[in-house]
Order: sequence, then C-alpha cells, then structure tokens
Amino acid sequence: MPRILRKEVANAKSLLHEADAILIVTGAGMSVDSGIPTYRGSNGLWTKEVEINGKLYAYDEISSLHMWKTQPEIAWGFKSHFYKIMNETSPHEGYYELLSNIQESYDYFICTSNIDGFFKKAGFQQERIYEVHGSVNYLQCMDKSCNTINGATPATNLPDYDEKTFVATSLPKCTFCGKMSRPNVSMFGDTEFYEKPYQYQRKRLDDWLDNITKQNKKLVILEIGCGINPHSLRMCDGKMMSGEWKMPSFKNSIGTIRLNPNDEQDDPHTIHISLGAKSGIHSLFN
Repeated sequence: MPRILRKEVANAKSLLHEADAILIVTGAGMSVDSGIPTYRGSNGLWTKEVEINGKLYAYDEISSLHMWKTQPEIAWGFKSHFYKIMNETSPHEGYYELLSNIQESYDYFICTSNIDGFFKKAGFQQERIYEVHGSVNYLQCMDKSCNTINGATPATNLPDYDEKTFVATSLPKCTFCGKMSRPNVSMFGDTEFYEKPYQYQRKRLDDWLDNITKQNKKLVILEIGCGINPHSLRMCDGKMMSGEWKMPSFKNSIGTIRLNPNDEQDDPHTIHISLGAKSGIHSLFN
C-alpha cells in the first residue's frame, strides 16, 4: 500500500474511533465487486451505447420514462437483463465486513442510490435503509392513479426477453388494473416514480439525524462508490453535492471518509481512500 494511502487509512481509522454514529452513503460503486457495473466510470454503462435489436442506444435513453412509454419492449428487455445480473449476484464480502464492524459499535443509517437491495440481503436492518432511487424488488403501474390507490407490488412477474436482441417477449401486467407494470425505480426524466415507500424511509433517516444531534453523538459520513453526476449522492464540503435530495446539513459531523478508486474531485474536507468498496472497507476495519 502506497505511503499516502496508508496515511489516509490511518486518518480515517482515527475518525472512526472518535465517532458514535455513521451515515453510510453509497452509489453504484458499492456493488462493483459483486459484478454489477456502474453507470459511469471505467466499467460504466452510461458512457457506452448499448445495442438492442440492431440499434444503438445511450444508457440514459434506454432508462428514460419516455422509452417506457414509447418502446416498452425495449425498455423492459434491457431492464430485465440488468435485473437478471442483480438477481444472480450476491453482496460481496465488504457488505458483511462492514455490518459486523458497525452494528454493535455505532448508531448507523444507510442512504443509497443503489436499487439492488444488497444491504437488506447482507443483513442490515431494513428500518435503517433509505433507497433514494427505489428498489429492484418492487413494481409500479404505469397508471399513476392506480399507484396512488394500490401502491407498489413485489417484482415477481418480470418479463422474459430475447438474450440476443434484448427485446422483451412479454410485458408484465398490473395485478390491479391490467395495465403494464414498470420498475418501482426512478428513471431519467421520471415524473411518475411512485416514491411513497421511500418517503417513509426518508422520514426515518430525518428522525435518526435529529436524534443523534439531540444526543450529541459524533457523526462520521462514510461515502462509498458515489460518482459526480447530478443524481449522485456524493458529498462535498460536508454536504450532498446534488441538491436533488435536499439532505440537511450535518451539524454534528466530525468528518467524511470517501472510498473511491477514482480521483475525480479534490475535497480538502474529505479523507479520500483510493480503493474500491470491498478493499476499502477491509482497510478501515483491520
């Protein structure tokens, strides 16, 4: 391990030793070691065009609300393939190592843009997880009024797709009204994301932050695998870089630790450890 990296790890360990509470903020990079690609970065999907049925599409085009409304077979085919990757992979060792080292020693909460549900699979308390972009585990109806009445449903009827063309050969139907179902995740340009379940999660996060402030607990923010796009949960100067999520100021924060192999942005107020999620977590707790 390079000398500068050893120094940053030592500084991060000192910060963790001082802390009473940890807010774990994660992006797509958290699950890369499980085999799930990120949207950006060297192995990202967003920077590439994806060929579907002989035509090239940008990732943000395939995963837009417009695509779900105009070409649902293509949108569902690609998403079904992506979901298959998630369902066939498991949380990597870093998830379990993180849980075993914090569950008894710290008051914790998780704020993640990942939709893979890996924190829950790894054993983190569901009541301590805020899934900002939704979850692979649920579907919603394309009809907004149906969602308002009936809510989201478990994702048990994902459509089949042609593995050569990535075009869906069937489309799932809402169990309540019979219209097409779509993933209960936030798309690009998505004004119809049914976010009620995640508003409850956010309320629990807000209450948790209020409580640790009232109890004068020293808070460390552990950011893992967050990119720098406008929808990212990346931290900067002790605040979330994107105003989209309107995170409160962390009045009792004593510092931020970032695990990310890329040096995309310098932040003098952040301890930056240039390692991926699994190796970075291991370096902090051993």
